[in-house]
Amino acid sequence: MSSTGSKSPRVLHVCVSCRTPGAPRGPFEDRAGYKLFKALKEELRDTELGDLVELRTAECLSVCPRPCGVAISSPGAWSYIFGDQQSDTSAKEIVECLALYLSTSKGFMSRNDRPKGLRGSILGRIPPFGGTNAPV
Repeated sequence: MSSTGSKSPRVLHVCVSCRTPGAPRGPFEDRAGYKLFKALKEELRDTELGDLVELRTAECLSVCPRPCGVAISSPGAWSYIFGDQQSDTSAKEIVECLALYLSTSKGFMSRNDRPKGLRGSILGRIPPFGGTNAPV
């Protein structure tokens, strides 16, 4: 999937290396992260978001203690990284979160606004690059 000429590409990164604890390293196709990527590809296929968001694989998001990992990013906007996603049940809520992300001016999503499965699973939120933040 790719963005369609929007000024600011929005990207959903999915760690395809993620595997559940104790799962064999095996081929990527058997890993939970790869299965989540495939589920998200399917979930996005018939939505308007499929034309607005680029779905990309990430070899590793370094969230190994809390697989599966996904990240949302866009130039000039807040970026997010989430863990604890399930390859068989999380795709719908991740797509709901993407819709929320796209509806905001700078990608800022409060905890209570995010879908339930993406509230406690947040691992980090990164301010927009080049943006102005209040001095400390």
